[in-house]
Amino acid sequence: MLTRRDFLQRTALTTAALALPGCAETVDSHSVVEDHPVGALERVPVVRQRPEWTRFVILVWQWQNDVRVDGALYDRAGLRGFHIDRGVGEEEYVRLSLARGFPYYVDHAAGKGILYLYKDVQASITGKPALQIRPHSLADPQTISILKRRLRDDVGTTRHGLVYAYAFDDEISLGAFNDPVEVDVHPLSVAWYRRWLAHRYGNIGALNTAWGTAWTSFEEVEPVSFDQVRETARAPFAAWNLSRWMEWRHFMDYQFAQVLADLTRYTNTLDPGIPAGFVGGQQPSAYGGYDYALLSRAVQWMEPSDLGGMNEILRSFWNRPRCVQVQTYQAGRSYRRDVWTLWYRLAHGNQATIAWPEGWMPETSRGARELAPGIARLAPTFREVQGRAGEFIVNPDSYLETDAIGLYYSHPSIRAGWVMDSVAHGATWPKRVTSIDDGNLSSAYLRLAWCQILEDLGYQYDFVSYLDVTEGRIALADRFRVIVLPQTICLSEREAEALRRFVTDGGILIADALCGLLTEAGRGRPQGGILDDLFGIRRDESHGYLNARGITEVNAEHFARPFPERLRAYEGALRYRSMIVYERGTRAVPGAMGDAADGADVLVRRDVGQGRTHYLNLTPLAYSYFPFRSGGVGGAWREVVGRTLAEAGLRPRVEIHRRSGEHAPWMESLLWRNANRYCLAIVKNPGEAAESMSVIEQEPEEITVKLQLPVRGIRNVRTGAMLGDVSVFTDHFTPWEANLYEFTLGG
Repeated sequence: MLTRRDFLQRTALTTAALALPGCAETVDSHSVVEDHPVGALERVPVVRQRPEWTRFVILVWQWQNDVRVDGALYDRAGLRGFHIDRGVGEEEYVRLSLARGFPYYVDHAAGKGILYLYKDVQASITGKPALQIRPHSLADPQTISILKRRLRDDVGTTRHGLVYAYAFDDEISLGAFNDPVEVDVHPLSVAWYRRWLAHRYGNIGALNTAWGTAWTSFEEVEPVSFDQVRETARAPFAAWNLSRWMEWRHFMDYQFAQVLADLTRYTNTLDPGIPAGFVGGQQPSAYGGYDYALLSRAVQWMEPSDLGGMNEILRSFWNRPRCVQVQTYQAGRSYRRDVWTLWYRLAHGNQATIAWPEGWMPETSRGARELAPGIARLAPTFREVQGRAGEFIVNPDSYLETDAIGLYYSHPSIRAGWVMDSVAHGATWPKRVTSIDDGNLSSAYLRLAWCQILEDLGYQYDFVSYLDVTEGRIALADRFRVIVLPQTICLSEREAEALRRFVTDGGILIADALCGLLTEAGRGRPQGGILDDLFGIRRDESHGYLNARGITEVNAEHFARPFPERLRAYEGALRYRSMIVYERGTRAVPGAMGDAADGADVLVRRDVGQGRTHYLNLTPLAYSYFPFRSGGVGGAWREVVGRTLAEAGLRPRVEIHRRSGEHAPWMESLLWRNANRYCLAIVKNPGEAAESMSVIEQEPEEITVKLQLPVRGIRNVRTGAMLGDVSVFTDHFTPWEANLYEFTLGG
């Protein structure tokens, strides 16, 4: 099946056809740099979706179909939305939107070839270890001027119809997707970087102290490629010093987000009532510009890929107030999976989906198009998902009411995690392209594992932005009872102090492994992790990690092999029950309690003030692989984490059982709230990997739902059945669909 990414790369024009100004390497207009921001990135205004869009909508990409001539097929399929490419000259689509009441989103509203570099340009900058100038530098005002001119023209045409949202471009990147491309050393970019460092550190002495360097002024500071620091990653963590590279990558992410924020605000001046953002978002990684703590402040809507809990990250950062989230939808894998995907997306708060219609409307032998049988079979689902069933969740005043659990989002730790993965590649690290990174990024699997552990235990959570903590924008103890640090190897002093206050104020802090060994800039701490005393542990790095020979959990050198065979560092690792011990030399100190695991200590607990800390010294990464999740590994993790959360006074607000009385497996419950009313969504939660899809292929069954909430007037939204003022009820459940219940919170 041809994916949207394949299509974009096959049909991309060349740089010559783009006719843009080149990289002005001799630019001397340093005064321009004074206009570049250097302070904290402030969130762009939230733009609520139009009042017309009260329901979930499927927006069909205009490829292998044309809504202008295929309207009858749209009607048969129950489709009522589309997309416009760019905008200039597309007035006929705008008129159709008004005539039929069809919404559309505008893709490539800022053109193509700048935010997304064309394939030939990508080829010229990928696979190289050296620093490079980004073609069409985002620090160059000429580049921004071209983007805004295109926005002015395209928005000027399309704003007159029923616009759902504006997308600047598709699969944008600093380089090429998440490929390790070392940009941008355009003179204006480097000048901006130096001003940003001066603002960040205040004086050159503070920078030198943090980095271990000896610059005499900020004007001397030069960016470095990963190739210039990668050898430090071979030493114990205490000796690591990635600072010059880590801060350069942080700045490039900051630059990317600031440019997008500028474009968002500009687009709002052209059409104030419509959200602006982009589609084809990549997963968080060291390259590409995908720090979601920054990006969530820079745009007003997004379509991210479904990797490593990205939907949950954005939902957390955009929950209150709500911003528009959509994901791509492809049908044709199997009927049940196609149905489940739509219900799952709605249950998780997506307000729309962008349909990639590969084979949906094939041509007949006479040149006309017809509706594919598989799509015709999906028509009842298309209609119901886009009907009244989804109104409560889609409502911008609704939000997911989570449990008092926070998962920490530390993008510096994601960068350092990429470095840990790169150790397996050695000098060939520039060849770790996105197709490899997507399926082998250890930090993504770790994040997904924690999401699934909590969901399987019946809890919902919010990701906590490291930027919000660093900048003092969140009171942790007011919002959370428990905070989990998923391999948060990088922590600043400000973050550490905020987490200490959280514990002393009564919070429960859980870390799995490697916590705080590096600064936020990736420099090792010789005395151990910055929170070791809080957790009640001491470390001896001479014992090594995992099997004492490696630190890379998912070894992408074996990317073509089954997932378990890529976990090479687990061979010979210490184990506690069926779980992998990460740090072989970590011990509990007097005053802390821990369990022994062949010489290392695990599950180290310590009471601090009114709170408690738990240092697991275990890696949950394997939980993200369904055969492990559904076996002994998964059972052990659910028992350990479930007990810890129960000790913290938490209890799932929704319990789901089978007729036999046993807990119904792989079920997820989501409580959407709007004022004093709720919508409970119940959906199967296998993950989208092929090996887990048997979960949704099971036969329908009766389930018993127990709510730990006072309930009045509960109603099955899809059937209309009134269940009364009950907190326990039995109902029919189809594994490839979702059950939705609305009710009022009782007194």
